[in-house]
Amino acid sequence: MKTTQKKILLLITVILMCTIAVSAYFLLTDHHLEKTMADGYHPIKNNFKSSSENDSESFLIMGLDNTNERKLGTTRTDAMMIITLNKKDKKITFCSLPRDSFVPIIAKNYHGNQRIEAAYTFNGPAASVNTVEKLFNIPIDHYCVFNFLSFINFIDAIGGITINVKQAFDGVTKDGPGAIHFDEGTQHVDGTKALSYARERHSDNDIMRGFRQQEIIQAVGEKLKSKSTIKNLTKIIDSFDNNIQTDITTDQLLALLKNGLTYENYQKQQLTFDWRTFSNQNRSMVELYPDSIQYVSHELRVSLGIDKKDARDKKDFVFHTNGQYLYQSDYSVQDPDSEDQESTSLYGNTYIGTPGNTETGELPIVETKNGFVP
Repeated sequence: MKTTQKKILLLITVILMCTIAVSAYFLLTDHHLEKTMADGYHPIKNNFKSSSENDSESFLIMGLDNTNERKLGTTRTDAMMIITLNKKDKKITFCSLPRDSFVPIIAKNYHGNQRIEAAYTFNGPAASVNTVEKLFNIPIDHYCVFNFLSFINFIDAIGGITINVKQAFDGVTKDGPGAIHFDEGTQHVDGTKALSYARERHSDNDIMRGFRQQEIIQAVGEKLKSKSTIKNLTKIIDSFDNNIQTDITTDQLLALLKNGLTYENYQKQQLTFDWRTFSNQNRSMVELYPDSIQYVSHELRVSLGIDKKDARDKKDFVFHTNGQYLYQSDYSVQDPDSEDQESTSLYGNTYIGTPGNTETGELPIVETKNGFVP
């Protein structure tokens, strides 16, 4: 056999072996992902039926404050974010929900108002999904719940992320307040520091906290575009093992990952709220102004193709609440001056609620598996 033919045959053999090796690797990771997702797969019955025709999808992403190590007794959603994806308009909308928002809870075991973080405590993801659907009059097509451990492990598995800290602050870790320091500016962080950054709200407020969480999601999207993601696939999948609860199937997740690069080029919209704080039964609450909820609901429904655009969707429109509110404070936590300083109303506040409408029930002690409520 001629030397040239031998070289060609050798090259073909090497290419074939590489192809087989790569195929085997992806086959194994696909199987690993399928098993991991099957362990965390938890379909629910939600009350709002989606009317979309596959042009749009909505997701409720939740982060839990409990794990086997923390053993808090009650499990709440420390973070809640609605994400809508509109393929027709090529637009992604983010909306973070303040964890202390005082809202009607939609759960079979509870009737009344509570902090929105507590919906999960009563009936797990079904209560959280149905509470959000009722509050904003939108369908939630899919949900995903992470605990702190999965967040840390996932960020570490992808090699950390880059964030831009607007102002220096001391953050919180499992070791308590002030256990970690953030300098102002752009920096690369690991999972522990990313979690502290995502949870920070004392240096500003819950709204800015939501923006930080949205920043992290977009930073993760950027990192997943790098070549290092492929070699770290097994670690990434392992970070979800026993640390995730979702109704997203393996095929649906793979489709989302496959189209991830396309979604990165979509227009990004960030929604936020006008709100006020009030104290109730020795706890601080957040009231989202009713007209602010109505505005955000409209924007979410437009993003899902349910509502048509109107004057509120013009580029120069800026929403400001009329200041009408529903819940009176008992001043068991804050005094009137402190609450006025927290209010985001430009026009003052006007009470339009019903006296006594702030009554709440006790948070139950529930059995959890690694922080997850069935």
